[in-house]
Amino acid sequence: MNKIQKFTENKLIFNIFIFILIITLFCLLSPKVSSQLFSYKRNTILSEFINATKTNNKIDPRAFWKLREFYSPGIYTFSREGIEKSLIQEENKKINVDYNKKNITLTFLNFSAPLLTSLDMLTEQKDLKNLINQKQFANEKVLFSDATSLIYKETPKTIKMIFLFNETDLKKADGFFDYQEKDISLIKNRQWFSITTISIN
Repeated sequence: MNKIQKFTENKLIFNIFIFILIITLFCLLSPKVSSQLFSYKRNTILSEFINATKTNNKIDPRAFWKLREFYSPGIYTFSREGIEKSLIQEENKKINVDYNKKNITLTFLNFSAPLLTSLDMLTEQKDLKNLINQKQFANEKVLFSDATSLIYKETPKTIKMIFLFNETDLKKADGFFDYQEKDISLIKNRQWFSITTISIN
């Protein structure tokens, strides 16, 4: 083997090594990718969110949006007129939380992922008790609760998250609405009601 052939082979091996290294680092460091590959990454993301909520004594709307996207990447379905009833019915079965549908003005967003499903709605109600009967949640399984939100461990493998936030919180997190022009009347004086079911594996 001459020196040129040896140099070419060494260069090829080096390039392959660099390529594998880049792919490995990308998988490890990219939250969306790593959370799909490694369950411990998902569990860390969820645990950090719950711990931060307990520490701050409030669900952070931006942190919730980040959790939803990074825990289990999925698909958003958004409609200013309201998402289709057939989709709402389908997602309600996955979420499996009893809520007062008569008090919902508009179901504007669905997030569907392999391990997380949520519905975002608008309502004129300002009291969470008018939207859900909290008696359906056993006290010993509540991880966090305040006047506007609830995080509940239904089973060792399932967590429910429910909150009722105001227009200001909606603006902090949701980028789908136009808060300057055409959507002002749609969201004015209405609350952001969200229900999420998270699967743990």
